[in-house]
Amino acid sequence: MSGVTHPGEGRRALPSILPRWLRILLRALLGVGVVMLANTLYLLANRAADGLGWSFFAVGETSLPKLFQAMVLTHTGLGLLLASLALVFFSTHLSVVWKRRHRASILSGVGFVTVAIVLVVTGLFILTAAATRDHRWAWWIHVMCAALIPLGYATHRWVSYTRPPAGRVRRFAIGVGAGLLILIAIHGLTRRDVRLTPEARAAMELGLGAGPGGKARDVSRHADASDVFVPRGFVPPGSPFFPSPATTTSGTYLPARIITRGSDDSVPDAVRGEVERDGFASETAIGAETCARCHPDVTEQWESSAHRFSSFNNPFYEATVNDLRETPAPATEPVARHLREFGVPQDAVGRVKSKWCSGCHDQALMLAGTMHAPIDRGSVEAQAGITCLACHAIDQIHDVTGNGNYNIADEQEDPYLFASAEEGSLRAFLHDAAIKAKPTVHMRQMRQEFFGTSEFCATCHKVSLTEPLNDYRWLRGQDEYDNWHDSGVSRNASRTFYLPTEARVCQDCHMPPVPAPLGDLAAEDGLVRSHRFLAVNTALPFVRGDTATLRRIEAFLREDKLSVDIFALRVGESSEPVFAPERVRPVLRPGGRVLVDVVVRNRGVGHTFPGGTNDSNEGWLEFSVLDEEGRLLAISGALLEDRRLDPFAHAYKAVVLDSTGARIQKRNAQDIHVTAAANLIGPGTADLAHYAFTVPRELAGRRVKLEARLLWRKFDREYTEFAFRENPDGFKRFTATPVLPVTEIAATEVELNVLGSSGAIPRPAPSAADQEDWERYNDYGIALLLEGNTQAAVEPFQRVTALQPDRVDGPLNLARVALANGNLQAAYEALQRAEGIRPGDARSAWVWGGVLQEDGRYPESAQAFERVLEDFPSDRGAWRQLGRTLYLDRRYEEALHALARVLEIDPEDRVAHYHRMLSLRALGREDEARRAEAAYERYRIDEAAQAVTRAYRAANPGVNLMAQPIHTHELAVWRMTPAASR
Repeated sequence: MSGVTHPGEGRRALPSILPRWLRILLRALLGVGVVMLANTLYLLANRAADGLGWSFFAVGETSLPKLFQAMVLTHTGLGLLLASLALVFFSTHLSVVWKRRHRASILSGVGFVTVAIVLVVTGLFILTAAATRDHRWAWWIHVMCAALIPLGYATHRWVSYTRPPAGRVRRFAIGVGAGLLILIAIHGLTRRDVRLTPEARAAMELGLGAGPGGKARDVSRHADASDVFVPRGFVPPGSPFFPSPATTTSGTYLPARIITRGSDDSVPDAVRGEVERDGFASETAIGAETCARCHPDVTEQWESSAHRFSSFNNPFYEATVNDLRETPAPATEPVARHLREFGVPQDAVGRVKSKWCSGCHDQALMLAGTMHAPIDRGSVEAQAGITCLACHAIDQIHDVTGNGNYNIADEQEDPYLFASAEEGSLRAFLHDAAIKAKPTVHMRQMRQEFFGTSEFCATCHKVSLTEPLNDYRWLRGQDEYDNWHDSGVSRNASRTFYLPTEARVCQDCHMPPVPAPLGDLAAEDGLVRSHRFLAVNTALPFVRGDTATLRRIEAFLREDKLSVDIFALRVGESSEPVFAPERVRPVLRPGGRVLVDVVVRNRGVGHTFPGGTNDSNEGWLEFSVLDEEGRLLAISGALLEDRRLDPFAHAYKAVVLDSTGARIQKRNAQDIHVTAAANLIGPGTADLAHYAFTVPRELAGRRVKLEARLLWRKFDREYTEFAFRENPDGFKRFTATPVLPVTEIAATEVELNVLGSSGAIPRPAPSAADQEDWERYNDYGIALLLEGNTQAAVEPFQRVTALQPDRVDGPLNLARVALANGNLQAAYEALQRAEGIRPGDARSAWVWGGVLQEDGRYPESAQAFERVLEDFPSDRGAWRQLGRTLYLDRRYEEALHALARVLEIDPEDRVAHYHRMLSLRALGREDEARRAEAAYERYRIDEAAQAVTRAYRAANPGVNLMAQPIHTHELAVWRMTPAASR
């Protein structure tokens, strides 16, 4: 050991046993140790202050001092240098001191070295694996070892033969303190928030952020002075992104690199080459190259997602948006005003309208201000799709009216060092090391709190068609958000038939936690939120040849999302059904008529099935009658030779018409005028398909099999043919119209005997169903109730009551049926039985409120709806009915309060606007009533538009059948020949 003791210190002086060069090395170690300890204390001060929110040190939202990052990187370098010097010193020093056999010195030294090794190992682990939540253990071990190092060294010197002079200890402490003070002083002088780029800063200084396209805009200030009512999602024609409601912080165009960031110089050539070869880019991950360095799992998942293929790299969408862009259209006043203000040619009306699409499909093009010009489909921007930053640069949602109603943050300086470093360079490694060491700022910039909410998804998955697009009026488009929000899945709707134990949001189904085998730094417990966004789009992976993604989507569709049940049969002339849960099946008679009821239940879809653009989506039931050899005798829902669906199939889709009565078959949303027919299944509800056929006489003494399959095809044949015909450049992999895959979601079958000779059909005595069959009866009753067949719904709900006497479902649903029939006495009796099972239940209170309102007992009805709202405070239906009840009870001010709550949840609720108008008129507040009336007129259904559906339905009997609330599909049985085999 170096140094000697001094008189009076209790130990005799000993000469140092270290050679001169080793003493110099020790001094160098102590010198580096001074710097390292000052550096460590500075970093710990930042960490502690960040947790405590102390503004001087704390990182904050966007602040990340360059000194801090330099000290983080220096910390690693100093640590490695210190470890290297210590290794040399220890390996030499140990061979010398071991001869003295001084137990305390050896033990304390070995302990000190062990701690140092753990310190180095955990430091290197943190450097490579990042300071994530999953690796907190490593960080805490590293910190504890760092605290033990000076303590361990002091202990080693204390128990050794000699102790260091007091002056040396003081100099070491003074050096550490001085170094820390110097770092703090430099920190204070250089600390600043991340700054906007010069272009963005200039726009903000001009006040454009509060302008028509800015984050801080007040839409009421940009509306016409003559406007009586300014809708929540109003887009001023002065916005550069009109008619999209998207904004930027500065209110002006942004460079496309905000969305395509990370693409190097080789990307444009690579993208263009893929487009020329395949029709679209699918190999180059535009805008994700930098992200992939730390998030390989998330990036790999996104690469196969429908989000990635949402722009001109989606040949279906490209055909539709080009139809809008290239079809001549007159310029209504708002569009004409936008053309004048931005100097856009008059022949670009369709291109301007296409910005309504681009807010959710083409952010890289729209934000750069190129959507109103011809699009170079081979450019990086056109092939980008929804990149990482198309979502992660969003820092605000304006409201829940959808249509891309978000704000994209302006370009900011990257707060981390060496942000512009080339891929694979040392500078890029140091940039990533700084992020890994302090990911807080990056996380705050890239992961807003609302990213985990359904409201974030609503920005693009809730759509309305507005006047600047359709030159007509406001119409509701696809709306997964409200269908989810107003359901039992969100636990916001008391009237739900099935109430899950806990609420689910969009991300629970479409972004579930999945393993991260590639080491994604966002992983928690080895899992990341899936960025495959699995849903129902089987067409996109098919045209790409992405079999793996196609199989994932098909598995997702079959994952207990929907069920099919051949539930009830009626044989002969009897109107009494025989239910499938009964263990004795009916016997069919040759030549006899059979009626079959098939129940399709929405079990796991959090919104309607189907969702999305149902004018082109196609779900349907295929119902088949087969003999015991498997030969097909009759079928409903077959694909015809031209791949079109049987027009009389029980389909799950919408038939939408334009103003001339022609069918919308190009996804041409700008022309949508009215719905001729639609069949969708809401979350937690069921649908019923009725089939009828005559048993072939040739089947006497044999068996017959009934088979029902729920099938799905992402796009119907008509739309697929349009897309291929109008956009051949997007389908270069195909020489003819693609035959899109048909996916079986669910299926079931039933076998029945046929009498061998003529005679009366025996009526089997019903056998007791098992208790678990109550749900099947309940689904059947729900389907009957929803189709309006309330009389038939009574028996299955009575069966539910008998099978599950301790559940409220049976009597509660019987009360719903009685209310629908206007039988208030029966409704009261059923509700009393429900109260006996679950007193004060909020779901029962919903029905109580309806029955009492119908009976004119308004104060009691209001109390019932208030009880509902205790358990379901976001139940828009309960707030709406409470408002109506209070209006009927002439409590107009209270009614206005309730209706205001409805409009907080959904600003476009026409019924709430209507009753608000009535309440304001009753109070004599005429100016407000006029605004409420204008709001109602905006959102009301145009009943006159139904006139154009009559001619279409008359010419298309299959659509007319679909439009009837209760209808039966008649099956024609073929002659039994070998050629009829399936």
